[in-house]
Amino acid sequence: MKFEIDSKDLRNLFSSVSRAVNPKPSVPSLQGVYISAKEKELVLVGSDLDLVVKAKKPLKIEIEGECLVNARIASEVVRKLPSGEVVVSDIGEELRIETGSLSFNLRKLDEKQYPREIIKEDSLEEGVEFFEKEELFEAINQVGVAAAQEGSTPVLTGILFDSKEGKTKLVATDSYRLASKELVHFPVKDLGVVSKKALSEVVRLFEERETKVGVVVREREVFFDDGVYQASLRKIEGDYPKHKDLFPKETVFSIETEKDKIMEALDRSSVVAEGYIPIKISFSKDSLKITSINQDIGGGKEEVPCKFLGVDVKEVEKFEMSFNPTYLMEAISVLVGGKVYFRFSGNQKPLLIQGETDNYQHLLMPVRSE
Repeated sequence: MKFEIDSKDLRNLFSSVSRAVNPKPSVPSLQGVYISAKEKELVLVGSDLDLVVKAKKPLKIEIEGECLVNARIASEVVRKLPSGEVVVSDIGEELRIETGSLSFNLRKLDEKQYPREIIKEDSLEEGVEFFEKEELFEAINQVGVAAAQEGSTPVLTGILFDSKEGKTKLVATDSYRLASKELVHFPVKDLGVVSKKALSEVVRLFEERETKVGVVVREREVFFDDGVYQASLRKIEGDYPKHKDLFPKETVFSIETEKDKIMEALDRSSVVAEGYIPIKISFSKDSLKITSINQDIGGGKEEVPCKFLGVDVKEVEKFEMSFNPTYLMEAISVLVGGKVYFRFSGNQKPLLIQGETDNYQHLLMPVRSE
């Protein structure tokens, strides 16, 4: 194998596919990036089995071939290459990457051990749908904060695409919080549950590109493709928790406050709360009070101006709730607009958090404070 390519193009290709590679995979060959130089086209592939990212570029190939190299090392080498043309060539057990002034020889992995189902060509011409990527990507970022971390119950680490009556909602929950966003311009049905981590990589892969992105749904996979990059995401099997009846039908009262001011106050409180010790919220005349107490460090109090909606302040002066400060900040940080609305249904019931749009809702469970 031998080809010549601009270092910037090679850097972009490696950067895109290597993010899909698990540095400590269960299968040794999956620590590599697969490189194929055939039929006037260069193709790079990276995968952790749940996510497959392919990148391709038309190129004059001097000698055809394929190989597998360690993703972490190769990506670092390519990232630090100077500007200009790079010659990549297969020399026995090593891959050589060279410019006029430098040369790297990287030990190859055994490409024959790389899963063949990953590198096979998938025909996506049938059933492809195009969508408004800005709307979808914003929704993924918003609801994704409520998904469970990797290592939790698998279905809770994903985002549900709930399609009904021509509308699609994205839903995520880790049992302590629940986020939902309704899409207007998403034409795909029966997408199911897909890893939040993998979807976040799709956002990173396509959001800055000025191309149309198509989506194709298969029985077990979802494909995103723009002709240069392709991401294949494995669906997560399992029953997603019932969520539709969890959002409150009525609220006792609501408050309106400034997003930047409450975020700054919560950020200061979290220094003492250390991100997990509950912070308490209560109310006084025209303000929301945030109290944080850490028995080992100390505590703090801060008042944030707010406007009460649908209630007299005297009726809620003894109203108190406690929340995980990290969860509360993550819920607020993804809201659209400069206003934040807290809608209360009772001091033992979940808090509904919204921004200036009605199509995004975030429920957060209160916690007991000592």
